[in-house]
Amino acid sequence: MPPEPAEPIPAATVVVLRETAHGPEVLLTHRPATMAFAAGMHVFPGGRVDPDDATPELAARSADGASAVHIAAVRELWEESGILLADSAAPAREVGSAREALVAGSATLGNLAEALDLRLRTDLLAPLSRWVTPPGYPRRFDARFFAAALPDDAAAPSIASDEVVALEWFRPADALDAMADGRIGLWLPTSSTLQQLEAVTDAGDLAGLAPGPLGPIVVDDTAPDVVRIVMPAGGGVAGQPVCAYLVGRRRFVLVDPGDPTGPALERCLEEAAGRGGEITAIALTHADPDHHGGAEGLAERLEIPVFAGPGASRRLPYQVRELTDGESIGDGDVTIHALETPGPRPDHLVYVVGERAAVLTGDIEGRRGARMLPGPADHAAWAASRARLDALGPVLRLGGHPEP
Repeated sequence: MPPEPAEPIPAATVVVLRETAHGPEVLLTHRPATMAFAAGMHVFPGGRVDPDDATPELAARSADGASAVHIAAVRELWEESGILLADSAAPAREVGSAREALVAGSATLGNLAEALDLRLRTDLLAPLSRWVTPPGYPRRFDARFFAAALPDDAAAPSIASDEVVALEWFRPADALDAMADGRIGLWLPTSSTLQQLEAVTDAGDLAGLAPGPLGPIVVDDTAPDVVRIVMPAGGGVAGQPVCAYLVGRRRFVLVDPGDPTGPALERCLEEAAGRGGEITAIALTHADPDHHGGAEGLAERLEIPVFAGPGASRRLPYQVRELTDGESIGDGDVTIHALETPGPRPDHLVYVVGERAAVLTGDIEGRRGARMLPGPADHAAWAASRARLDALGPVLRLGGHPEP
């Protein structure tokens, strides 16, 4: 029997945004190439939740409702960047010395919070998403992502830990371009979060990205050889449902597995197995996080290919095979034809199942993620793509998101 998957370790990550004349920038830390974990990667400040983060004393020094993961977010941000989300009357020199002691392990956040009379501003942390490392990795994390505007009185970011070799500010789009050009390395949760922030104009926009109530996983047979699986957390954002589709009879192609948190992906595997088959490929209608969030982990786990539209690889930190217009995916036992339909994104595809049993339309008909800020659309291309869809005639259209 295969070994049981490692239990995910609770963790917290903080995306710090600062306003500039060219738009918001986010802070990324560059990890040294010698690290055993995430070597050489650019990541947001963050790390595992420590036992000290859960003490009642620290909870009492935090905003109402703060949990250990909120406190860990404040601590990790302070350790890795020197940015302290807390109120204190202590002199800056004392705060700096306290940080050095925290990084060295000679003091805990609880000790320092009392000595400096810190009031932790966990209320400044805006929740963004949740990412769970897929099974199969020796170290797994259940990471909560938060965003916070850079306080006006924040100290300049600085390095005090050997886990960081550089601190760099990027506009989200610039960081994604740097990844695409091979200048920096990003992991999927980092690149997806950057994608989610590409259209943010100021910190006030973060409210539109806030998670909501987590809905159920819903499964139904919607057409011959097509099973719809509504995943409740597209892009790791609770309350942002996305429709994934199993296409096939025994050899299934899974379209748009956008939820990376785990249960919905397991349900896809169970559905395929329950129908006497297996998932043999993954296809994406486009490279928005709410449609691709679970693809990489499942593809690695099953050792199967991921298909996407032209140019999609510039926003994805893993290998995909880009399809051309009219090309077929033959990895399943029901043929799927890809049609280029740019508009919402330049890489958008729709998939025609078999002999027009159904068309998987992604976001081309206008319904998008419930908790996202869409980037600039090409409205002329979008109108032409919808006209192309209409030209297919009376065929069942299955969109990327359920009805509100």
